[in-house]
Amino acid sequence: MTYPPSNVRVVDDEIASRPRPEHLVRLSAPLTRELTGEVDGTVEFAEVGVEELLLAALGRAIARTIGVGVVTVSGLTTVAPIRLHCATEHDLDADGLLAEVRHALTIPPQAGMPPAEVVFSFLGMPPDPTLGPVQVTDGPALGVLAYRRDDEMQMDWWYDMRRLDLCTVEELAAQFRLGLIGLTSEAGAIEGAA
Repeated sequence: MTYPPSNVRVVDDEIASRPRPEHLVRLSAPLTRELTGEVDGTVEFAEVGVEELLLAALGRAIARTIGVGVVTVSGLTTVAPIRLHCATEHDLDADGLLAEVRHALTIPPQAGMPPAEVVFSFLGMPPDPTLGPVQVTDGPALGVLAYRRDDEMQMDWWYDMRRLDLCTVEELAAQFRLGLIGLTSEAGAIEGAA
């Protein structure tokens, strides 16, 4: 399968200049211990990677908040930029979306990949404090940094406040949690029925 170029822009306002440090803001939206446990259970039961599950939830969040389509995502853990399918549950069920993410993570890098719309990284441990803002200084308006601290999955949503409004990022974070709940429920139910 070949992904089309990004057709969803993850911005509220188009501004061409690079952000300065004072433009970068962090919204911390940790997952509850219960939801972190659901993620861990789904990873084990449905045999998907944590990163696959989190990227699928990001695709759900973007579809519900900004629009359905495809965005280019880069980051520390994706190695090469990928095309992330952004779809609601009406467009693509949990297994279909997880299969799309898995495929995107395994295909060889494509030449002429457009600049990333979003930077996403999943780390098993707390990151260097400078990592979050560094993710968005080179272009994208949004960087999502996921990592584990104690018994919870931490989600830091770094954004350029000139290009994204706080309410948009708050909605993305809320829809991410809802999308993750749906994915863990659906993937578990589908796997259990097989």
